[in-house]
Amino acid sequence: LLCCLLCVADHDVTGIPYPGDDASVPELVQYYHQLCYTSLQICGFLLFVHGTFMSCSMLKRLKRRLNIRRRNNQSPLPTVVRTILALHRNGLSNVGYRYMWRTLNIGFGLCVTQSRARLCLRTIDQQGVLNRSHRVLRRRVYYNRGPNYLIHVDGYDKLKPYGIAIHGAIDGYSRKLLWLIASPSNNNPRYVGYWYLNWIKQRKMLPRVVRSDAGTENVIMRDLQRSLRHNQNDEMSGQNSFLVGRSVANQRIERLWGTLKTSFTQFWRNRFQDFQDTGLLNVSCPVHKECVRFCFLSVIQHQLDMFAENWNSHRIRRQRAEVVTPSGIPNMLYTISQRSLVEETVHFLYHVTYKQLTIS
Repeated sequence: LLCCLLCVADHDVTGIPYPGDDASVPELVQYYHQLCYTSLQICGFLLFVHGTFMSCSMLKRLKRRLNIRRRNNQSPLPTVVRTILALHRNGLSNVGYRYMWRTLNIGFGLCVTQSRARLCLRTIDQQGVLNRSHRVLRRRVYYNRGPNYLIHVDGYDKLKPYGIAIHGAIDGYSRKLLWLIASPSNNNPRYVGYWYLNWIKQRKMLPRVVRSDAGTENVIMRDLQRSLRHNQNDEMSGQNSFLVGRSVANQRIERLWGTLKTSFTQFWRNRFQDFQDTGLLNVSCPVHKECVRFCFLSVIQHQLDMFAENWNSHRIRRQRAEVVTPSGIPNMLYTISQRSLVEETVHFLYHVTYKQLTIS
């Protein structure tokens, strides 16, 4: 049923025009056949989407009467090869044969079997097929041994043109949001250092490693992390306890920003842009930005708090077999030790004294 609903919502995305909800059964069968669905799947669409019952045997007889078939009805081989070469030139050079098969059938209206698509790709791009078979193009595996093993810190600037900046931190193992704050600026190192120190005071413990970018806003947080971890005797203590890299490669927090955008920040960007288009807001005027902060900063912070609460209590689905990060609820993964479930998972927290925090 879910597949049926997704198909209905996706009619305008494919290259094959949808015949309409009031189309005849033969037209619907032709449409779903062109989308490369099996007979059983077509029967499901007819039943759940269009309210028409048809058994697989009835559907096969209808296909024979309409002369709908895949084998012995294929597009000319030169046409298939020319289309694949054109797709390679336009950026589809790293896709597998299943993706190419669907693209040829759905996007270009050709009639191609999976075996022919596979043989054509093997002939045209032998090295690409070899790389994909050896998984040369697979993503790197993110490895994290436990809570606070590595936390990711970054700023979110999509609302900054309107006077509101967002800053956040996430635990790499559990994906628990540690803080998510809206403020006038996320470039002030005093602000970032305060948020980091405030989180440590609440926990009274230190993370093993903090990962951030090389921006000047992180210098106080960097110095605090390195100084507080200076006297601990492990391989990542002292200078090694703060990692610096490109912001776009900060994997966990960048993924979070994508979810945050679709959840509600895009709404606020559109709202502020509407204010700007109608002349109510001038982003080059500091007074207007202060008015935006006065009116909306607390509202956005409330929504961020709700987002963090929902995020930390939602269930993360199980990943592929080769991915070692766990599935589950972030709050539970972060709070409850998983040592009984995964042997090498440890809760990485380093104690800090009240005297150290007071001096800091």
